[in-house]
Amino acid sequence: MSQQPSDKRQRIIAIILTAAILILGYITLKQNNQVTDLEAEKTILITQLEDYKRDLLSQTTANDSLNVFIGQETTRLNEKIEEIEALGAITTNQLRRVRGEVFSLRKQVESLTKDVDSVNTAYAALSVVADSLSSDLTLSSEANSNLTSENAQLGRTVNKGAALQLAFFEAGSYRVNKSGKEKLSSNASRVNRVKGCFTIAKNAIAKAGDREVFLRISSSDNRVLTAGKDAVMVVNGESMRYASKANVPFDGESTKGCLTYDVPMDLSAGSYTLALYIDGVKVGETAMILN
Repeated sequence: MSQQPSDKRQRIIAIILTAAILILGYITLKQNNQVTDLEAEKTILITQLEDYKRDLLSQTTANDSLNVFIGQETTRLNEKIEEIEALGAITTNQLRRVRGEVFSLRKQVESLTKDVDSVNTAYAALSVVADSLSSDLTLSSEANSNLTSENAQLGRTVNKGAALQLAFFEAGSYRVNKSGKEKLSSNASRVNRVKGCFTIAKNAIAKAGDREVFLRISSSDNRVLTAGKDAVMVVNGESMRYASKANVPFDGESTKGCLTYDVPMDLSAGSYTLALYIDGVKVGETAMILN
């Protein structure tokens, strides 16, 4: 009779152990699947950067300064690829940061490609004018007029090359406690500070001096976070509200900075776009997602 309670306890223990093993197996499988998904997206981001690099390497221009800049941008893409590969087992926060950086790099590569196309068009037009002058001197007056026009176009393209470009732009969302200490957070109900940190790329032909830098933040439903009713900038003749502004000294070298917006109300979950403007010109854009 005493053997029956003992057998019953053994069966209960066996059932508990079996359930624990099944639960641990499920948790392990779920974690492995999550890691696999993160690594897969990491591989996709690296592939995108490789594609951007190939796009840059395929660009050729008659402007030596732009060729040097293309080389610098290609090197920067290689460094970013190596940085992502070195992350190893990537975390969700690291993936969010890398996703924003790849988004910003794509915008910069598209802008640079347009600049190269403009320069090549201008030089091609100048070559046509030169050939025309050599073959028919009787058209010299018309050719000189065309050459002046094309030189003016080339001058405008060079001015565009002197415009400031971003080498880096990243969004950050924080919870600031009463002592002023910042802590990263992606929880919409807890975030009370948003930052846009940037690096202005080296530009030897750009004019040195203080530059007005503006940060504009908008939600996916086109709501704009503003620093107040007087926080208005002018872009292409249009008045636009901004979240933060600063005067940043620029001497031609790579320059870093951050603009901060302290959120006065609870934010809604969703996607937010941070755009950076320098001297009334949009130079970069990145994304931020709040849960």
